[in-house]
Amino acid sequence: MKPLASTTRSPRRTAAIGVVAATLTVGATGAAYALAQNAGAPDTAVVSAGGPVEADEVAAPVVVDRTPTPVPGEEEYTQERADAFWAAGYHLEDANALADLWQVPVLEAKGRAGQMLLDGQPVPVAPGSSLDMTDPATVAALAAVAFWDAGYTAEDGAALAALWSVDVYDAKATAGQMLLDGQALPIPPSGTPVS
Repeated sequence: MKPLASTTRSPRRTAAIGVVAATLTVGATGAAYALAQNAGAPDTAVVSAGGPVEADEVAAPVVVDRTPTPVPGEEEYTQERADAFWAAGYHLEDANALADLWQVPVLEAKGRAGQMLLDGQPVPVAPGSSLDMTDPATVAALAAVAFWDAGYTAEDGAALAALWSVDVYDAKATAGQMLLDGQALPIPPSGTPVS
């Protein structure tokens, strides 16, 4: 097939291009209009229930609810319940044990346990009872929590490291373990202890 050498276009080709352009313009305008109409309703959308609608028919709209479904247990987890859970001395490992016991997500287990504590009811897992005290990482994590909860700061850790001639991490771990054992540290905390 030879390419056209003429610079003029056939009338049929020009008409076809015009029809395609008009169709695309009408389609894009309709889509933009539909999007603009639905932009004002963020929680719901209206869809046609029965496909194409004849000019003399009116399709009943179906409303689709787009409100997010809450995560199971999310409604049970409040800041008040979380504060009660952590203040009682519970750890994440305890929350995992409760979740396994009750067959619920961890978030729901913490919420339930927190509410039980607020209501003065016993929780079936004791605080700290799920910790593996033979694991050095667990022991070090508890020492670090004790260090920070006593009101000691990063600067205090650096001061203890210089005093004991060890690195800062070892100083904080040693200081935390001393606090857990009821021993006094050679310097007072610079920050405010967690009550």
